[in-house]
Amino acid sequence: MRLREKVAVITGAKSGIGFATARRFLKEGAKIVVADIEDAQQEVAVMAENSSHAAFVQTDVSNEIAAGKLIRQSVEKYGRIDILVNNAGIGLAKKATDTTEAEWDRLIAVNLKGVFLCSKAAVAEMRVKRGGVIVNVASELGLVGGAEIAAYCASKGGVIQLTRAMAIDHAADNIRINCVCPGPINTSLLDGIIESAADPEKERKITIEKTLMHRLGEPDEIANVILFLASEESSFITGSVVVADGGLTAQ
Repeated sequence: MRLREKVAVITGAKSGIGFATARRFLKEGAKIVVADIEDAQQEVAVMAENSSHAAFVQTDVSNEIAAGKLIRQSVEKYGRIDILVNNAGIGLAKKATDTTEAEWDRLIAVNLKGVFLCSKAAVAEMRVKRGGVIVNVASELGLVGGAEIAAYCASKGGVIQLTRAMAIDHAADNIRINCVCPGPINTSLLDGIIESAADPEKERKITIEKTLMHRLGEPDEIANVILFLASEESSFITGSVVVADGGLTAQ
């Protein structure tokens, strides 16, 4: 088991990539704390199969008090935090000119500020134990532009740069910080973005055809990448951006 006895906090873990990651971490021996803005106690029960090594903390990652409480409660339960996976995120399929200030502020608050707040709180605890790992979930849309998804692209580009900067700042603390950029993944988040398009069926077809593999990725496939970055198998990797997009950005 690659994460035996490790304590991991995973945000946005009620569904999709976060859920798949939490379930995979449990199988690899980790003790996990699932965080989500929605009630995920039922999902935790399903993934944990009555294991005592899974807990749920309802959290709005965009709120500094809530983010701090998440990390504090995780440490209180398990004694420390070894791994933080910043996965919580929301989407918005709009051009910049059609995006309201409130929509911009909310998306940036969750997708970028949330990574900052949770990481800040986690680093303070990781320093006590002289080490840890943070894995941020960005997107291929943080590397390349996309039509009618401006705020989302901006937020994920910010996550990539925050990853690099924090990796530099905290290498001396023995804290590795990396980022994974998924391509189009078969999740409710992608479904919401596609369904908001003028022609959802056409949008889904275009999205799939953009990949070299001509299919959507699955949450478990991204969970595999996150597991690698969280484990000692990636012990010489920090400040890196790992792209898992079915070849979309290779073209």
